[in-house]
Amino acid sequence: MVTTSIGLAFQALRKSKMRTFLTIFGIVIGITMVIIVLSAGEGLRGIIMGEISRFGDDWIDIEVKVPSAKKNSHENAMAFAAGVSVTTLSLGDERAIRQLDNVKNTYAMITTQAVVSYQNEKERPMIFAVSPSYIDVDKSEVERGRFFIDSEDRATAQVIVLGVELADNLFGNTDPLGKKIKVGSKSFEVIGVMEELGSTGFLNMDTLAYIPVRTAQKKLMGIDHILMIMAQVVDNTKTRATAEEVGYLLRERHNVRGPDKDDFAVTTMEEAIEMVGTIIFGVTWLLIALAAISLLVGGVGIMNVMYVSVAERSFEIGLRKAVGASSRAILMQFLVEAVIVTLLGGAVGMLAGIFISYIIALIAQFLGFQWIFSISLFSIFLGVSFSAAVGIIFGLYPAMQASKLDPIVSMRV
Repeated sequence: MVTTSIGLAFQALRKSKMRTFLTIFGIVIGITMVIIVLSAGEGLRGIIMGEISRFGDDWIDIEVKVPSAKKNSHENAMAFAAGVSVTTLSLGDERAIRQLDNVKNTYAMITTQAVVSYQNEKERPMIFAVSPSYIDVDKSEVERGRFFIDSEDRATAQVIVLGVELADNLFGNTDPLGKKIKVGSKSFEVIGVMEELGSTGFLNMDTLAYIPVRTAQKKLMGIDHILMIMAQVVDNTKTRATAEEVGYLLRERHNVRGPDKDDFAVTTMEEAIEMVGTIIFGVTWLLIALAAISLLVGGVGIMNVMYVSVAERSFEIGLRKAVGASSRAILMQFLVEAVIVTLLGGAVGMLAGIFISYIIALIAQFLGFQWIFSISLFSIFLGVSFSAAVGIIFGLYPAMQASKLDPIVSMRV
């Protein structure tokens, strides 16, 4: 009976090609969006996880935090966006953390932006003001020249290391080493150019500039605090315990009486991976829910078209019943017809989604992002399941109405 129903469904669909096309259009759009969202989620996860794993699992991140906000919370991010400033994290904290038994190395960081100029060329790069130890632990290298050293940091020397793309933009074919450039209104000597690093996350590392953290504090920004400390542990099996030790240490140094009053956030790489995974999972399914609206619209369209089809084919239904077709057979015929329509739409939508996702990956890679094109079996399964479910849910009621038609009434002309 199922084989017969499938054959009759295809015959009906071939007779009304334009109606079939219009019916599946909403399904195509919905499934296309689902595939794109899932693929983009995997690509984004790959970029962020790749950046986190680049540091390894032996790192602890310490950043400033609004005392009333939770760690890594939306509330904390919005407070900083609104201009709230936390000035309690210091270079003294970095030195104290470095003395802990399970800490191998640390570096402090402040990020800022400034106009950087050489002769008639101007750029406005992100500036990483870091400890000299940054170069030892970040797994990147200076291609030409050198990185700044401890004595230059302590002396607040006005020296700068450029990302390779920033150096090309400012100097072209001229050797930048030893040249004086302006950072804001201050003169800095170029002492190095980094190797090509590409993009990490959504930041092009080749357009960055690096200066000593104390130089940034005293010469550029007029502050005595820092924004972040990175600590590398000796034994990564004790990372969580060391993170707790860092918390106790900073509470004592900052006169904080409890974790709920912390003006800092301590995060291990393991926690960062878990947090990123949770965020991407939530965003992905939110976007899928929005894409599902198109499927619902398509489903309503299928229901309406099936109602019209039942009305137009009432004579055919009555004739089939008159020659012995059961109500179940009629139900199956129209239900299979609805499912075939949605599966066709799903198949076209999956092909379109895969193609568009591939184009997005190519564009992202061209722009320098480490975007990996990925279509999982789960994505395909979800596309097929959504398509079939829409056909069954929205095709069932019209099919039931068709199965209940009286053959005598249906055959009246």
